[in-house]
Amino acid sequence: MDPRNPYIEEFLRALIKRKGEKLEPDVLERLVESLNRLLENMVGRNMIAALPEDVRRAFVSQYDKGSRDVDPAQLSPVFDKYIDDPAKIMADTLREFAGLYCKNR
Repeated sequence: MDPRNPYIEEFLRALIKRKGEKLEPDVLERLVESLNRLLENMVGRNMIAALPEDVRRAFVSQYDKGSRDVDPAQLSPVFDKYIDDPAKIMADTLREFAGLYCKNR
């Protein structure tokens, strides 16, 4: 299992707390892990969507099996080259994720 980003983990725990969830420690850990996977997926999708059309098309055709088969180290140079403001995409995704979680749970 990949180590979690401690800032993202803290963000997820804060969302769970804000939502008022009262969970046993093992259930909490499973929920944090599940939410982390969902958030990573959303960030990846939003980063891919921000690529220029021709780059996105090439990317999607190359990685048609899905993001689970993609090595993040291979993606970083592509995102660095073609995405001007990845921090904005991350911030927007965190807001979107928080809104969805708080609304749907």
